[in-house]
Amino acid sequence: MSNRNRTNKQSKNYRTKQKECMHTLEGRVEELESENTGFRIKESALKSEINTLSEQLEYFQGFMNKMMSLVYKNVSSSKMPENYIPDIDFEMEEKEYN
Repeated sequence: MSNRNRTNKQSKNYRTKQKECMHTLEGRVEELESENTGFRIKESALKSEINTLSEQLEYFQGFMNKMMSLVYKNVSSSKMPENYIPDIDFEMEEKEYN
C-alpha cells in the first residue's frame, strides 16, 4: 500500500472516530440537560416547601406566644397550683396553608 493510500485511510478513520465521539458527546449533553431540568424543578418545589414551612413556623410561634402570654397574665407563677390547667380561649385567626 502506498503512503498516499495509507494517509487517506488514516484520515478517513480519524474522521469516523471524530464523528462517533461527537455523536456520543451530543447524547451525553442531552442527558445532562434533561437531568439539570429535573433538578431545577425539584429545587423549585423544595423552595416552595421551605417557604410554606417557614410561614407555618411563624404562625405557630405567634400562637404559642399568645398562649403563653395568656397563661402568665392570668396566673402568677407563685400562686399556680401544681396541677393547674388554664382555661384558655383557643380561637385565633385561622390561616390556610396549601
